[in-house]
Amino acid sequence: MKNLNKLIVLLCIVAASGCTRQKEPVDYVDPFVGTSGNRWMLFPGPCMPFGMVKLSPDNTDDYRMDAGYEYKNNSVTGFSHVNEWKMNSFLTMPATGEIKILPGKKDDPPGTGYRSRINHDTEQASPGYYSVLLEDYGIKAELTATTRGGFQRYTFPKKVNGHILFDLQVPEEDRMKIIEASIKKVSDTEIEGYVRRIGGGRRPWNEYILHFVARFNRPFESMGGWQGTDILNETDEVRVTENSDIGAFLKFKLGKDPVVLIKTGISYVSTKQARLNMETEMDKYKWNFDAVHKNARDTWNNLLGKIKVEGRSETDKVKFYTNLYHSYSARTIYSDVNGK
Repeated sequence: MKNLNKLIVLLCIVAASGCTRQKEPVDYVDPFVGTSGNRWMLFPGPCMPFGMVKLSPDNTDDYRMDAGYEYKNNSVTGFSHVNEWKMNSFLTMPATGEIKILPGKKDDPPGTGYRSRINHDTEQASPGYYSVLLEDYGIKAELTATTRGGFQRYTFPKKVNGHILFDLQVPEEDRMKIIEASIKKVSDTEIEGYVRRIGGGRRPWNEYILHFVARFNRPFESMGGWQGTDILNETDEVRVTENSDIGAFLKFKLGKDPVVLIKTGISYVSTKQARLNMETEMDKYKWNFDAVHKNARDTWNNLLGKIKVEGRSETDKVKFYTNLYHSYSARTIYSDVNGK
């Protein structure tokens, strides 16, 4: 009996030790470091090393050299795909209730805009993953990414219909103007679009065009949008050829299934290339959000693990691996999967 008790104790110790996982290099990265009063290249959202897509929350009111995400702000306007040196893309935002086309002010959510309050206690960020609860809508937003694509999982409140906004007039580090832009319905599960911008205020510079494709795991009930201040409740395309507000909203009848998944691909070459980037990097995962997240985490862990840091200071390890992470996440590949 005494030997049996010893065996039970030994098995318990072995089981307990097996449940204690040693920290890996990726576990020391804190993506929130540097997200207050800093540049747009320091952001909490997911990306891959040198990722073209840097899918991250935005919450500033207007153009500014500080980060598109400012940690001191307790709200977000949505999730943009390019957090880059004087460049941005388009923004996605899930919502419920009345359609609103303006983001609103950071200190007055929801007010007249679609911005939502957040509590930083509900935010999670690690290499390849970000999540937050949008308090004004009760929606949990989760993000992950491939090199040229974004993957989003929105969990709405049960039995509440919702919509997802695509806003093309979003701030970046410099004053910018839209030259032309379009969002078009391809099918009831896919849209595509582009936006051509130029920055620089009185001295225009850095003209570029970004193309995108977004595909959903379920059909949307209808597509609407806005061109300037004109709201179109039913349309297959919104388009502007001048510096004007432009965006689209997709309505979903959710019922008992509250989850909407979105795959996106971008390209600086063409919409066809954006779709190629998305399909090449995403199709092998089908609609498995967690598999894409795992791939991103494993990729980062293998890269960061090339350097092993020893010592007792956990703080120093956080500093080292976070800065090593920033040296890869703050730079960008611009070529597509086929080299274009």
